[in-house]
Amino acid sequence: MLTVTNTEGSILMKGKLGTGSLLALGALLIIAGLVVKFFVVNALAKFPDDVDSTRTYQGTVDILNRAELENPTGAPLFFTGLPVISDRTVKVLEVDGDKALVQDTANLLAAPGTPIAGARLTGSDDFYTIDRVTMESIDNFTDNPLVLPRQGLVVGFPIDTEARDYTGWNGDPAQPVTLEYAGQEERAGRNTYVFTASSGPLPIVDAGTLAEFPASLPKAAIPAIAPLLGLPDEVLGALDQVLPLLPEELPLDYTYEFSARYWIDPDTGVLIDIDKNDVRKAVVTGLPIPIDPVVVYNLNYSPTEESLSDAVDDADDYGGQLRLGRTTAPITLWIVGVFLLVAGLFYWSRRPVEAAEVPPHHVGEVDAEPGSD
Repeated sequence: MLTVTNTEGSILMKGKLGTGSLLALGALLIIAGLVVKFFVVNALAKFPDDVDSTRTYQGTVDILNRAELENPTGAPLFFTGLPVISDRTVKVLEVDGDKALVQDTANLLAAPGTPIAGARLTGSDDFYTIDRVTMESIDNFTDNPLVLPRQGLVVGFPIDTEARDYTGWNGDPAQPVTLEYAGQEERAGRNTYVFTASSGPLPIVDAGTLAEFPASLPKAAIPAIAPLLGLPDEVLGALDQVLPLLPEELPLDYTYEFSARYWIDPDTGVLIDIDKNDVRKAVVTGLPIPIDPVVVYNLNYSPTEESLSDAVDDADDYGGQLRLGRTTAPITLWIVGVFLLVAGLFYWSRRPVEAAEVPPHHVGEVDAEPGSD
């Protein structure tokens, strides 16, 4: 007796399994594309949890020499047009889901080549709690007591920045400020959204800023600083008679005003460029006559070429990740998935025809060879 193996049946079974695998894999790739686009990208489209970035700015400042005011040595009491370098570091300290604690540290230094090269002129160290998606300030979710109540954007613009006005935070007077959308411009080879903001003189209430300037003016310093006070000639001439009547320390209040222009990469929210003017003025109280506020700080600055290049690189890198997740990867997965589904359906539709063409005598057992008894 001769037994013939059912090879055609086995092939049919394997074909069905192969077709099913094609269909399953195609469907899986289509689902994977949806997952990447709508879930994985959502995890990317927020302020990263490992940010530790430093940008350097350059400019000039007119500034009161506080050290000389408090301890006269014969050095200039006021620097005009002093070249400066400012380093700003933004670092994520803690993350809880879509919430982050961010440290924002800045220091203004006299530039190399100046008479006081490397000297720290002013600085700030702020802590913000933000929504990593909207980039807006939120209630303090940490135990850091240095986080203060704020409103609006505090450390940057959100991913997918929109062509509309935003609310930002004006730190010195502790008030919100409107960041006005001003159109689109090419900056450093990239299309950017432009935002402008400004504020007139407002009283400074931020404790950190106030600590950077003298709280009072020593009476003994008035003769040296009098030309900066804008006093009438008759008052300047009468200083000798007025000084004995004044207290040893004259209290100082301060105001802040600024104007700024920001160039933002709309896809990533990266600050590509900035041009800003900060002005702080001292208001001398306790004098027998009112005087105009005195400029004690007038800073104009913009990024260095290196920082401008770093910002463009950051926007390119992060923007590339977002484009990969939003378009390239999902579309590739969908194309391959649809191709596999079509191929699987095609082969599945051919299976019954092939089965019908199998000769009957090739199936089952044969009892004897032809011609046997």
